[in-house]
Amino acid sequence: MTAGLAREERDARLARYYDLDFLDVHYDAELYQQLVAQSGGPILELGVGSGRIAVPLALAGHQVLGIDSDEAMLERGRRRWDDVRGALDADRLSLEQGDFFDYRGDPRFGLALIAVNTFLIAEDDEARLAVLRTMRDSLRPDGVAAVEIGTPERAELERYDGRLHHEWLRVDPETGDEVSKAIGAVYDASDESVLLTQLYEWTPRYGGPLGRVTHQDHIHIVGADHLGALAREAGFNSVDLRGDHLSTPHGPTSHRVILVARLV
Repeated sequence: MTAGLAREERDARLARYYDLDFLDVHYDAELYQQLVAQSGGPILELGVGSGRIAVPLALAGHQVLGIDSDEAMLERGRRRWDDVRGALDADRLSLEQGDFFDYRGDPRFGLALIAVNTFLIAEDDEARLAVLRTMRDSLRPDGVAAVEIGTPERAELERYDGRLHHEWLRVDPETGDEVSKAIGAVYDASDESVLLTQLYEWTPRYGGPLGRVTHQDHIHIVGADHLGALAREAGFNSVDLRGDHLSTPHGPTSHRVILVARLV
């Protein structure tokens, strides 16, 4: 087993393994392509990470600003953009370090989005409203906000007892290392939160000790109806709750909700 990693190397590995985790995920980027076709750009992505969604949107011709607090993720996103943009202007995609709870810029965006479960780091309604108001204040009057979160059933949550479950074994295309991922979750019914642990282990391609890095997120469950009510409280007048990326209306059997909210 490797000794403890320096902070910089740890953050860089977590950013790389995040991309490995989402290696084959493209369906959500297609949803945002559809939304920006309806609303127009520019695009603001809060919690942009390593640019998994922002880079394809910029390649499609849109002006994109991504905000994230993780500099290792942002640096990875900048390198990704430089690798693929070709003759496109470098400033078509801007990746900036910041806190999306209180980011403020000109109200110029046609689309503001938060992908996957990033919204669930907001620990209470005050924090959730802060994020939604950030999105509201960043949009043009005809703009659209989109938030995607998972909505697991209570029976599923109650099975989260901390035991680790193996998720996948993959080869890191950048290093050739064999990487495995395991996750464990602990559900706390008192505040509807989940402590999620992600554990990555890698075997060096050319031999050497096994490496390990872990990351924990404290996520806070929000129901679909409550999310819709918060969006209205934040100032959105049109609220659409979808159950998947095919625009199916959210229903009792949906495992996620995609909020699509408009100011008018």
